[in-house]
Amino acid sequence: MNRTLKRTLALALALIFTFMLAASALAENSTPDPSPEVTATPAPGAPASADSITITVSGATISATHIYIPVTVMNASGEAVTLESVYNKTAGESVGSDASSPLPMTIPANSSREVLLTDTHNGSNSGTVTRTLVFSFKPDSGSSFTKYQNVSVDFGVDVNGGGSNEGNTTEAVDPAFRLSSYDEAGEFVPAPSGNAGKGVVVRIPLQCLRSNISNVTITPVLSTSLDSFPFEISALDYTQGLSGSLYRGAIVEFRYSGFKLNKMVTAGVKKVDFTISWLEDWDATNTRQSMTISIYVNVIKGYEEATNPDGTKPVSKPKVILDSYSISTDKIYAGEQFDVKFTLRNTSDEEAVQNIQISISDTAEVGKLMPANNGSNTLYIAKIGKGETHTETISMQSAPDTEAKAYTLQLDFSYEGASNVASYTATETIAIPILQRIRIKVDEPTVYDDPWVGQSCALYFALYNMGKAPIYNCMVDVEGEGLAMEETYFGGTVAAGSTMRADFSIIPSVGGDIAGEIVITYEDVYGEQMEERLPLNLFVNEEVPMDDPGAMIDPETGMPIGGDPGMADPGIETIGGQTGGFPWVWVGVGAAVVAAAVAAVILLKKKRAKELEDV
Repeated sequence: MNRTLKRTLALALALIFTFMLAASALAENSTPDPSPEVTATPAPGAPASADSITITVSGATISATHIYIPVTVMNASGEAVTLESVYNKTAGESVGSDASSPLPMTIPANSSREVLLTDTHNGSNSGTVTRTLVFSFKPDSGSSFTKYQNVSVDFGVDVNGGGSNEGNTTEAVDPAFRLSSYDEAGEFVPAPSGNAGKGVVVRIPLQCLRSNISNVTITPVLSTSLDSFPFEISALDYTQGLSGSLYRGAIVEFRYSGFKLNKMVTAGVKKVDFTISWLEDWDATNTRQSMTISIYVNVIKGYEEATNPDGTKPVSKPKVILDSYSISTDKIYAGEQFDVKFTLRNTSDEEAVQNIQISISDTAEVGKLMPANNGSNTLYIAKIGKGETHTETISMQSAPDTEAKAYTLQLDFSYEGASNVASYTATETIAIPILQRIRIKVDEPTVYDDPWVGQSCALYFALYNMGKAPIYNCMVDVEGEGLAMEETYFGGTVAAGSTMRADFSIIPSVGGDIAGEIVITYEDVYGEQMEERLPLNLFVNEEVPMDDPGAMIDPETGMPIGGDPGMADPGIETIGGQTGGFPWVWVGVGAAVVAAAVAAVILLKKKRAKELEDV
């Protein structure tokens, strides 16, 4: 019994061990080979991309002004690619290549090529400097792409022949910013200038001379000295900022539009300092760097000390000007009344004006513009305070025979200064456009011809300009179903008291009763277009059917008569009791009717031409 139990246990252990070995073997066989994922080698024939390009940089060699950087470019794709150019993103300039490996360079599929790049430096760098190079590739198929590669250059030894830099790892670079004479659009930026007490716009265009600079701020250096800060100080802080990073060569402009030159600043050129601060992206400590720039402000007219013999300050002359005006109606017709509302301003901010007298007159012609209702052409204003305005309204009227054009209303001022009682005068003008109402009379249109479909039909009408102003660009057109002008009719300018006689032709395209309109368009002296419409009612005759060449039209019924004898009804007796035969009688009648109609039209046209010659 014990022996049997032992054998059973041994057999069970053997089976368990066998199953474990089989499971392990199956697990090994089912695990995929990870090598393709590790090497990430593109499949044969795969298109080129940034992932299929590997760039390896060897140690750089440094000369007095250049850096030589050996680079190996591996193309693991299934197509050739071309290395077109290399750009130094940090310095903001292109990188050249040695004559032994010129660019552009073609790199075949699954191949590598070596390139010797040549970059520049300013000759005074030290330590290790990292620059970002941008490689631009163009595959045989597909779009171009770029690949970035950082290159570290060790300036551990002075390139000019000196010894060790004693651990100095900073790069000797240009200042971060400099003043630019042009803005980002390439437009010249002038130096700020203005007069004492007036506003001035200060534009500060800065050119960035480094890369990886961000969070730039600028602040003017305030001072109580007007030679150092010639502006009024009206704010606690004038700091302006720019978020984001700047690239080398970028131009950024700061603008101060609210600066006002101090009233007491003297004339001349003033130097104003501004402090610029920024962060450098590579600085993990986020320490702000700063520098000072200076601009120059030109004060054209500054404060002047008293120069009178008695020691008093000179007083500027107060000026009264026409600030604005409006007319009560958009269109002023001759003979009508209108109101003129105008506002006067005392431009002086130091002295009021008083006893203002205003005389209003027509500068061009006497009697064309005059006060309405026998009113006065003189106004009186007691006082206008310094810097204040005063509004007046005067009613005017033009003469009925005033020609249509713009007239000038003159305002003559005489006034006194409130402090020194000195007398002053001034003159302003207001433009007053006068129109003449247009009066047009048009005769009923005359139709010369019997209208037929598809044939020219002559018409005539007369237009009379009964107004006092000419009308311009007169044209005639027709509207209606099947009505069209044979050619455009242009009447041009019709002077006042003149007549336009319009002879033109239309061609109807449909028959029957036609109701249309003759449209006459014209313009006034200001180019505003107007129109007149005349009703036009016509009966248009249909064309003769061409199925039966022998058919004629009955002048009373308008229906075809006669025709081919073969088309006669054999059951109906014709003249003489015979059927068929050609209807020569009807042909003769039709020919006579047509000849009479043609003769009538010719006589009417000759008569009309004679009438026009007599006129």
